[in-house]
Amino acid sequence: MSDTRPNFLIFITDQWHPRCLGYAGHPLVRTPHIDRLASGGMTFTRMYTSQPLCMPARATMFTGLTPRGHRVRMNGIPLDPTITTFTEALRRTGYQTHCCGKIHLHCSGSPNGIPLDELSPDNAPECRALWQSGRITDLPRPFYGLDGIDYVGGHGHGSFGHYIHWLRQDHPDAAPLFFDQVPLEPPSGASALFNRSSYKWALPQELHPMTWIADRTIDFLNTAAGRRRQDAADAPPFCLMCSIQEPHPPFAPPAPYCNLYDPKDVPPPVKKDGEYDPLPPHFRRMYETDLTTSGNKGQAMALTTTHYAECAAHYYWLIEMIDDQVGRVLDALRTNGLEEETIVLFIADHGEALGDHGMWGKGPYHIDGVIRVPFLVRWPGHTTPGTVHHGVVSLLDFAPTILDMAAVPVPEGRIPSEPEAPEAPDAWPGRSLASVLAGDDPGAERPALVEMDEDYLGFKMRTLVSQRYR
Repeated sequence: MSDTRPNFLIFITDQWHPRCLGYAGHPLVRTPHIDRLASGGMTFTRMYTSQPLCMPARATMFTGLTPRGHRVRMNGIPLDPTITTFTEALRRTGYQTHCCGKIHLHCSGSPNGIPLDELSPDNAPECRALWQSGRITDLPRPFYGLDGIDYVGGHGHGSFGHYIHWLRQDHPDAAPLFFDQVPLEPPSGASALFNRSSYKWALPQELHPMTWIADRTIDFLNTAAGRRRQDAADAPPFCLMCSIQEPHPPFAPPAPYCNLYDPKDVPPPVKKDGEYDPLPPHFRRMYETDLTTSGNKGQAMALTTTHYAECAAHYYWLIEMIDDQVGRVLDALRTNGLEEETIVLFIADHGEALGDHGMWGKGPYHIDGVIRVPFLVRWPGHTTPGTVHHGVVSLLDFAPTILDMAAVPVPEGRIPSEPEAPEAPDAWPGRSLASVLAGDDPGAERPALVEMDEDYLGFKMRTLVSQRYR
């Protein structure tokens, strides 16, 4: 492999509260493996999502475009496959692109008004019902620039994809624990909550979807290393995603993670008396009534008040399970001799309110825990270990940074040898952080824009975050 063509190992998690990390100073959550990754690279403390819902945020990660640009305004709108992704740009230059886990650039539900038996798999390749019925057994390739896929859609007991085929075939005796959502012990009333459902899962941790994703990621690394040992000159560089669906609800950790510490030790959420008084009326309505929004299917947030410590503890335990899987993958990277030639990134698509200000889930509210996400980069030979960047950066910067480190141009059709307009702005609205990571640029102030189109309530939210103001 050429020195100028690094590998990429990208950890993508779903719905991660930015304070829930050991290196971020959380008093209870332990993340030693992610902390080790942070100590070996650069930590960004003010990375903001572009839209705090899964599909719009992930579309931005893949395309480098704003939600207005790629037109995935909210969940339920598939990404136009004609828009070039950063994975496709890497693939065109010889990279092997592979994702283990969640993608979610297409809808996991079926379109309203179309009977399931009339729905074409070609138009709904990530549809849960079609996967569960057996009408879909694989994704088309390349899929948004991904040549290889070990696919898991959904979350927890709602997972589907290649994982459930493996579980049914290789572990039929344990499959009912998954499909019947069998609890390890009688659950509390929190198990019936929508976007904060909480219980202890009887599924063995070695058969959990998260473990399966890490196992497939390790399999890829073992195969890539073997290919390099056989013929290093012929082995292409890779871009490998380990895309874990947690800690998104359901908050259902398996043993031994479901008993790590007493929920009574969970710190209280951020809140204050009368905080809804100056806010738009939907905040109070979401807390007190069964108001349906894009992030909450008609269930009052106040129902979680008595279950707060349990739900938060189960969320923390999922994070500690993720950390162990990250550690396993990083160990495989090192054991296979790939560590020094691989750039490792860790990021989440958006945050989780986690009871702050009485809210759970991801909107419609742009509170800090929802719009700010963890972001770490370890770039061997370029980034000074243990550095911290406190400037504002955006999810828009994710894709151009990867392409810049790979020396691959941002895709915008055929690029002329000499630009017609030398002062033309970049094709993508984000910026590469490669010079920041290399220590050559402190990063001039550039605000981050967070969008959200709340179709259920009939309004659009926009938050602008600068270094000093919000």
